[in-house]
Amino acid sequence: MELEQILESTARQIATHGTASAATTLEALAAAARSLCPAAAEVVVDWSGPEITRLRAFAVVSRALTQQAAAVGPLEIAVTGGAGDFGLAA
Repeated sequence: MELEQILESTARQIATHGTASAATTLEALAAAARSLCPAAAEVVVDWSGPEITRLRAFAVVSRALTQQAAAVGPLEIAVTGGAGDFGLAA
């Protein structure tokens, strides 16, 4: 699945049902963005923190991944299983 599709789908999911409803995807996105924006990658999956901070961190992670994709070409992320397994390919 392409990055843009994942981000768009995840944004709709969390807008409707909150960040916890997209936990697996957020874990995968955080792992993919860890080297680009380590603080936001940590906060987006900090389930003990406030929802608003995870929403803001999702915006930062999304932007970082989108900018990375623009720089290196289309990225694909595969989200599988409940453990947040993922693959990131240029």
